[in-house]
Amino acid sequence: MSERRVNIVGVGNLLMGDDGVGPAVVARLEARGTPAGVCLYDAGLAFSDVLGMLEPADPLIVIDAVRAGGRPGEVHRLRLDVLNLDAAPVPAMVSLHELSVVPALRLEALAGRVFSDVTVLGVEPGVVDWGQGLSPIVAGAVEGLVDDVLAHACALAPTFEPAFEPAAEAAGDLPGPGPHVSP
Repeated sequence: MSERRVNIVGVGNLLMGDDGVGPAVVARLEARGTPAGVCLYDAGLAFSDVLGMLEPADPLIVIDAVRAGGRPGEVHRLRLDVLNLDAAPVPAMVSLHELSVVPALRLEALAGRVFSDVTVLGVEPGVVDWGQGLSPIVAGAVEGLVDDVLAHACALAPTFEPAFEPAAEAAGDLPGPGPHVSP
């Protein structure tokens, strides 16, 4: 049996403004550093492809832009019970991608790969239009979201030692687009 890992996946399109928040958070996490056992994936628009590489028994944290009727920069936290997605209504959160998180997880479950511990952190976008970079309000929410993601990852696997820099020491610009995968 392999050691328990927490997988953090950023989903989104860096060329569509705030839709790139998932990859931006992963880039920021990579720049700050994560505890051993935390694996970062910039899925871009290929969330289902990344799911195929992950162990379903490991906790999964997904960061994506979602429209849920909130104010830009607001973070919506949703715990998913993949086995009961059809039994209980999922809050009215709409991913900005063709194959969003919930349908991709359902397809994996149909193939016998049930992700049993899934948390989605959906960030309400302000600007979704051609152009690189997050809007100021969503960019301002990134550092707090990075702190929350790291705290959640450490709570999922309490044996992790938080070997990451505090936000005050890691301040700086968000890295630009590019692949950010650290398995």
